[in-house]
This record gives sequence, C-alpha cells and structure tokens, in this order.
Amino acid sequence: MTGSLKERYNTYYIILNFKDNCGKRKQKWIPTGLSVKNNKRKAEKMLTEVIAEYSDTPYIESAKVLLCDYIKSWVNASKSKVQVTTYDGYVCMLDKHIYPYFKRLGVELSNVTPAIIQKYYNDKLAAGLNPNTVIKHHAIIRSSLQQAYKAKLVRENVCDLVEKPKRRKYYGEFYNAKEINTLLALAKGSTIEIPIYLAAYFGLRRSEIIGLRWDAIDFTSCTLTIKHKVVRAKKDGKMTVEATNDLKTQSSYRILPLDDTLISYLQELKRRQDENRKRNGNCHIHEYDSYICVNEMGDLINPDYVTDVFGKIIKRNNLKHIRFHDLRHSCASLLLALGYSMKDIQEWLGHSNYQTTANLYSHIDPRNKKNMIQGLVNAININPLANC
Repeated sequence: MTGSLKERYNTYYIILNFKDNCGKRKQKWIPTGLSVKNNKRKAEKMLTEVIAEYSDTPYIESAKVLLCDYIKSWVNASKSKVQVTTYDGYVCMLDKHIYPYFKRLGVELSNVTPAIIQKYYNDKLAAGLNPNTVIKHHAIIRSSLQQAYKAKLVRENVCDLVEKPKRRKYYGEFYNAKEINTLLALAKGSTIEIPIYLAAYFGLRRSEIIGLRWDAIDFTSCTLTIKHKVVRAKKDGKMTVEATNDLKTQSSYRILPLDDTLISYLQELKRRQDENRKRNGNCHIHEYDSYICVNEMGDLINPDYVTDVFGKIIKRNNLKHIRFHDLRHSCASLLLALGYSMKDIQEWLGHSNYQTTANLYSHIDPRNKKNMIQGLVNAININPLANC
C-alpha cells in the first residue's frame, strides 16, 4: 500500500493506493482537516501515521463489492491455474448455484457471516444436492474468501466457522469377469469397441483412452504408456475437446504391459486404420492420424459419444446398469479377486495415493475376509458345537 497528499478545496487529503479483489488499482481519499497554508509538515506526518495504521489493521473496506461478484472473479482468475475440466466444473457450479443464490441475497463481501454461508449449504442440501457436491461448493467459496482474507478485505474467513456437509462415501457399480466377457462380446464391431476394451483391460480413465496415440504403444517392449489425454472443454460458449499432456496427477503417467493377444489386437487395429486412409482418399480426416481411438473416417471419437453409446449398448442388451467409468472399477475388482494388492492396483490405475485406492475398493475385497475368518478359526481351535 502507498499513500500521498493531494490538495483539494484548499485542504490536504490523504490518498491511499491499493488493489481491489479483482487486482484493479483503487484509491481511498481521507480528509486531514488541515488547510494547505503552513500545514504541509503536519499533513506529511499524518500521512505516515495513516499508512501505518491501515497497513497494520486486519481489515480494509475497499469497495462495496458483492460476494457473488467476488467469487466469480476468483473463479475467472483460477482458469490459468487449474486443469480445464476443473475450471469447467467451477464455472458450472458458479453459474448454476453459487452466483444466482448470493446475487439474489445481495450480500456484500464485507458483510458475509457464517450464518449466511451455513444457510446456503443447508438450502442446497434441502433442495436435493448430494453432500459431496455441496462440499465442492464449499471449496470454491472458502478459497475465494481465503484470498479476500489475505488481501485484508474481510476480517476472517467465515467458511472456517461453519459446518460443512459430511462426505457421502460412493460405492460404484462394477462387473464381474462373466459380465465383462459378455460386454466385450457385445461390443465387438461397435463404434466404441476400442474404448470398451481398453477400459476393461487397463482401467483407464475416459480421457486417457481417447488421448492414446500410436507412439504410446511400444510393439517391441510390449508396453503401453499413459502420457496424453483428451477432455471436454468449453470455448467461446461451445463444448469442444482439448488435447493435453497435463494428466490428472503425476501418478497418472504410467507404463502398463501388453500381452501377445493385445499386441496382435492393436496391430490389427493399426492395419485397419491404414486401409481406411487409403480407401477414403481425400475424404479422410488426417488431423488425428496419430490417435488410436478414431472412427472409419479418421475423426477422433468424442468423449461424450463414448458415454452415450455405452449406455445404449447396456440398455439394449438388458445388462446391469453401470457407467462407462465403472469399467475402471470393474478392472480394479477383478485385480483384487486375482489376489493383487491395493498397492499394485494403485499403480495400475494411476491413483496419486494409496488411501484413494483403499477407500474405493476395500469393500469389494472378498479375499482378505475369507482369510481372516479361516485364520481366526484355526487360532481359536474350539468347536462351538462340542458340548451341545
């Protein structure tokens, strides 16, 4: 913060210069009550004292900015700091829930209280929102108010004084080995055969599957490298797709093995794509020649198209309803049933930490529970029916 003196109406004024919540420069005019005549030294001393006072105070009311506008400015500023899918999620929650609610209230940033934030959470839960979704709202509101607190625009972060919803544990549906085999047989020859196969065998995320390129396949060492993704993104108000090497976490970058069957399958797929290019001639789309998941005309398979067609295949064949992402869970459950450890599965799926894997899949691990009861029976070694 800087300050200076200004002569106005034959009187000294102190001008404080600072930045508002949007990063724009603002000024605050403070009258000294001192006339310009023979009072310059007194005014300069007062200027020094006022700057010190405002620098030490934990709160400066710089502007009558609405809470909804401040949160919106924070979301806009986050665009360059987070992944595109994360930013799209922020914008969706802001536009649909957070901004309209607080705009209707008309509450100013400087007047927000714990009770106001708590009522927002309660109202959203009462309206039927999942507690996990409201927790995401909490993260946005809290982060924006934390920025306001650091900028000394509010006295405290009121989100730290409210009770956020308790997280509801999610148990995803999954297919067993028999159901996966049925699905793979039905997917053969469909427009999303490749995504379904890759999801079932490797538990890849949808963005990782669509983002697979031929340079990720090493036919000599028989490996598959996850290093690129394609995600949905909104640009200029229209939904499109965006390719990036910036994966979800550092652990998402991983190398997985391929067996002879999968190598042969991928080689055959590559041969078919080469034939399509020759057959289509000038009509072929060459923009995505380096990608694995393309249609017969060479166009990249859209992530939303995968989800839509997958749901239709499930419904048309009366299979148990699961999401496309649940093939990732199905892969993990099969690995558990085959005896692989949570640590093995963590690395296979590309989770950033062990706890994520354990929280998701500990409830579907039948192996340990069977071993535990057998161990207890062997240790106690007493027949409860002996004296009956």
